[in-house]
Amino acid sequence: MARIALLVAVIGGTLCAQGATDGLRLFGLNAGTTTQLMDTSLGTVHTWTSAYPAGLGIRLDERGRLWRSGRVTGGPGIGGQGGVVQRFSLSGVLEWEFHVHDATRWSHHDIEVLPNGNVLILVWDYLTVPAATALGRNPALILGATVRLDSILEVMPTGATSGSVVWEWHVKDHLIQSYSPVVANYGVIAQHPELVDVNFPALAGQAADINHLNGLDYDAAHDWIMVSSHNQSEIWIIDHSTTTALAAGHTGGLRGHGGDLLYRWGNPQAHGAGTAANQQLYGQHNPQLILAGRPGAGHVTVFNNNAPGGSRVHELVLPVNAGGGFTMIPGVAPLPAAPLWTYMATGFNSMNISGAERLPSGNTLICSGAQARVFEVTPAGATVWQYQTTGQIFHAHFVDRALWASGTSISLASGGSINFDIILGAPHAGESHLIAASASGTAPGIGFGAFTLPLNLDPLTSFCLDNANSALLVNTLGALNAQGRAQASLALPALAGLPGALATHWAALIWNPVTSAIRATSVALPITILP
Repeated sequence: MARIALLVAVIGGTLCAQGATDGLRLFGLNAGTTTQLMDTSLGTVHTWTSAYPAGLGIRLDERGRLWRSGRVTGGPGIGGQGGVVQRFSLSGVLEWEFHVHDATRWSHHDIEVLPNGNVLILVWDYLTVPAATALGRNPALILGATVRLDSILEVMPTGATSGSVVWEWHVKDHLIQSYSPVVANYGVIAQHPELVDVNFPALAGQAADINHLNGLDYDAAHDWIMVSSHNQSEIWIIDHSTTTALAAGHTGGLRGHGGDLLYRWGNPQAHGAGTAANQQLYGQHNPQLILAGRPGAGHVTVFNNNAPGGSRVHELVLPVNAGGGFTMIPGVAPLPAAPLWTYMATGFNSMNISGAERLPSGNTLICSGAQARVFEVTPAGATVWQYQTTGQIFHAHFVDRALWASGTSISLASGGSINFDIILGAPHAGESHLIAASASGTAPGIGFGAFTLPLNLDPLTSFCLDNANSALLVNTLGALNAQGRAQASLALPALAGLPGALATHWAALIWNPVTSAIRATSVALPITILP
């Protein structure tokens, strides 16, 4: 089909209305070895299988690779125990496996993939009773022979089973205590909201696990890490712009505070700034920064598990100051004074696990983990989609990415191929797809009514339209199957003559072949063509 006819055939389409937000849901059962993508018709579109039961945290990166925490045998026997992190290709091939479990530490709960391809991992640091006492933990509050404080490791994969810890942060470096002036970290707790009281809570359950960090998120715009501290009933934000050495101290980094807490919220009792009447979080999970382009961008959603009267989902407005940081006043409960938005409903309650995520539509995807229920609600609280199963689900993540590529570069000198996968789900079965490219960037893109294909129309775009389904552009124009899926590829022969690297972007356009209504556009995937 000629390029003009192809564009005319699909231009001017509009979004087909539906109750649930178009896109996929990623989750797996806590006791299971399978992670799945589900569409809005409750169909399983794709699965990955591991040799390990779930260690809870899962993430899907921009190349369609699944990062998954697994639970290994042994360990402390605490809820959320992991021990291994794996990465699988979109096709299910195990690409990387990294173990974090020995006599000094054990990974647990959540992971987060960074834009640089490294992964953040929550880890328990094991301390002996003498070591914990030397840091200021009241020995009368220690149960057993081991005390656990949390840490975060940033690991760069270096081989199939190896990785380099390139950055780390430890709670033990940011403590305060008012128990004894003759051991470390003594001070007035209310005067130091940037530090963690090693004796709060007084009795740490689950094998002296003092913090029990259970959720992890990263904000690239500010280089923040946000965590959920279950036992303090708080969310914390720390500075990731530090080195490991600076992260162990109290100065340095973009915010000037080293690894100290930049912000905390949920339970001012934890830092001497209030009473039980001021507590707002109760054993919460999964704080998530709302992504750019979604309603409430920059705010935080959090699942408040054990709030009085039943679980809640909150949206918080972070009190970011003019300098892009936070101001914490000793003895004063941090803002906000109350959530901006709260979801609650009769029968909605999950004592543990769980999470929530704001969607591009303005709806919120909620995982009531102990109830094994994943559902979507409008801002008014109406349920527009749900999935109910048995067992438990740690988190569910929304996936609106329609296109994945098997690589980010290809050599023209040696030739080769890059495979594309379109995965949209059964609601898009039988719809038409086009994969094309641009060598002149992604903005302003090509407008199609309410949609924008993030490619600038240039000679490379025209080449893709004129040569769709050729030997070079295999199946780049066609129909999605019954699961709303299609595969295509860029196949280059070995050629010479390219003077330098060519930066390109590739994206997919999806439309109804009968009405010509646009149904979806993908993000733009960068692929460099090397000489």
